[in-house]
Amino acid sequence: MIRRPAGRRRARRVARRTTRRVMRRTVRRLVVGGAVLLLVGGTAYKLSQQDVRRVEQQSGKPVEQMNEEELQTVMQAAGVHEQQMTPEDERAMEAADSEEAARGAQR
Repeated sequence: MIRRPAGRRRARRVARRTTRRVMRRTVRRLVVGGAVLLLVGGTAYKLSQQDVRRVEQQSGKPVEQMNEEELQTVMQAAGVHEQQMTPEDERAMEAADSEEAARGAQR
């Protein structure tokens, strides 16, 4: 067995960890009133909590683990349509973004 230098192994582990962290951050779930806002990449979807459960049952995995394409495909297969965004929803997204930015600045 050929062993790689320790520096290369460490760099690869860090890269994997960073990728996992980025993937975790790509989908966020915000609950606003009776609706759920899913922030997937640069797109936001507003669904009822019941619709989110249907999407998760259809796909077999939580929405946080789906990318944008998967989410759209599963929503279509489950017959789920997104709801209209309101100004309250937009304020909640902005607050979540500023909160995350503040946490990132503290690190």
